[in-house]
Amino acid sequence: MRKLTRAEELRPEVASLRAKVEAQNAASLEILRERFGVWINFVAPVRWQGRKVWAIGSRVYTDGPPLQTFHEFLFSVLQSTLGEEWRAEQAERDDRHFVLRCFDEYYAWLEERAETNDPANGIWATVPNGWAQYLRSLAWDVATLTHACPGELPDDLVDRLRASVAFQSARYEIAVAAIFARLDCEIEFLDADPDLKGQKRAEFIATHRPTGHRIAVEAKSRRRQGVINEPGKHNEDEPLRGDARAVRRLFVKALDKEITDLPFLIFIDINAPVDPTARGFDRGWRKGIKDWMDRFDPPTPDRPERYNGLYVTNFSPHYDGDDLASSGEWLCVLPVYVENQLEFDLTGMLSHALDRHDLVPEIGEGGKILD
Repeated sequence: MRKLTRAEELRPEVASLRAKVEAQNAASLEILRERFGVWINFVAPVRWQGRKVWAIGSRVYTDGPPLQTFHEFLFSVLQSTLGEEWRAEQAERDDRHFVLRCFDEYYAWLEERAETNDPANGIWATVPNGWAQYLRSLAWDVATLTHACPGELPDDLVDRLRASVAFQSARYEIAVAAIFARLDCEIEFLDADPDLKGQKRAEFIATHRPTGHRIAVEAKSRRRQGVINEPGKHNEDEPLRGDARAVRRLFVKALDKEITDLPFLIFIDINAPVDPTARGFDRGWRKGIKDWMDRFDPPTPDRPERYNGLYVTNFSPHYDGDDLASSGEWLCVLPVYVENQLEFDLTGMLSHALDRHDLVPEIGEGGKILD
């Protein structure tokens, strides 16, 4: 592509076009921040030789169908990340990976919806069911990290995504890392450092690019029998009944991680069905969290906490299955006295992003952000 000369850059029509593009980009970024909790930009698709071209990070995808949506592109990124060899191997197994089942359910749902939606331009929209939402959220997070982080996703992390046993922990680590990446943080996955193998360290360090502030982050997800890739049958009772100690153990284990002198945020997902009747801090799983948190001694100036925030999430559209996907839910505990203060307080931006974790923007040609 030829670079414009200084004289060409000063031409009124070029200056006008540049101002229009910059205004459009600014408007798109504002929408991404306000509606979706995203503080980084994504490159809009363009048409080339009758196909749609996308770019994320250092990758360029040149052979998209002309009517391919951003969400469909995200699914293709997830598929290419996992690889065709992995998909073919899983297709032959009786105990197929949960992600493969999600793809099967998604295509069946898509075919069913397409029969009742036939717009003139070939593009239609609908509210996702649990399968589609789980897959869309995973694809959005994988693409975010591919786009926002330097280099490729660590091989170790992708291998864990492909492995049935390790999938759940890897998926939640990716979910939390992607939220920070969308807040304009660079992510350093500590598993990718061979010198740190076997050490009790956090999952990753998030460096806020505008300020340079670094935060250690730990992410843990509660396993339940019969859920995702776990064998057995899950308990249909109250989400934390008989298992509150398991969540507490995850928290205590997280506190044992080596963080040096960095601020420390802990994320734990309870992996439970969303109960729309159990809202409020003193009901449902939130009450279970409050009960065991109250058993810890409160921090004091002489005995500050090691962690700056505990975020307990419930991002679990996989329980909705064929039903409409439920919105995620979360709570946080922010100690008053901590060992390492946050130099730049990300908690407001983080809360805004967590409220919108289940939302994925639709990015159209020209950078337009669609609902």
